[in-house]
Amino acid sequence: MSEFPKLLTISDLSTRWKMPRQSIHDRINYRDFPEPVMFVSNGRTAIFLERDILLFEQKNPWITTPEKRERRQRFIYSLINK
Repeated sequence: MSEFPKLLTISDLSTRWKMPRQSIHDRINYRDFPEPVMFVSNGRTAIFLERDILLFEQKNPWITTPEKRERRQRFIYSLINK
């Protein structure tokens, strides 16, 4: 049997990144966020390939933890208020 790829939902990403689901829905609109590979549950649940999410995390390491998101936010704020 071939190996089935690992799949993630918004709920999985919420747990993984310690981020509210609504914030993840907002990020889905970013141009570099991975496209879902399919929708299930009558089109209500987006399914993502884990390998696509791993690539996204490599390009956007600030998203992976609340601490990194806060540091990034403080950095951007400091640039705006110079």
